[in-house]
Amino acid sequence: MADGYAINWAMGGGRDNIRNHPAYIKYSFKDIADIDPSALKASIGLIQYNTENQAIAAYLTNLLRIVVLLSEV
Repeated sequence: MADGYAINWAMGGGRDNIRNHPAYIKYSFKDIADIDPSALKASIGLIQYNTENQAIAAYLTNLLRIVVLLSEV
């Protein structure tokens, strides 16, 4: 069962370990200000949207919202 609000949901604790996913590794070590929104969108576009990838898709789309919000400041 998903937790959170509709736009900021995440999979329940412990069910999905995204820390080993290549996209998580790629972006988790960068400062948010250094992330290119176009590259992040491209990474999201390469994910097959299924139950196995829901957690990484949620992480990346949430990160994209933050990146875009900061770029508008």
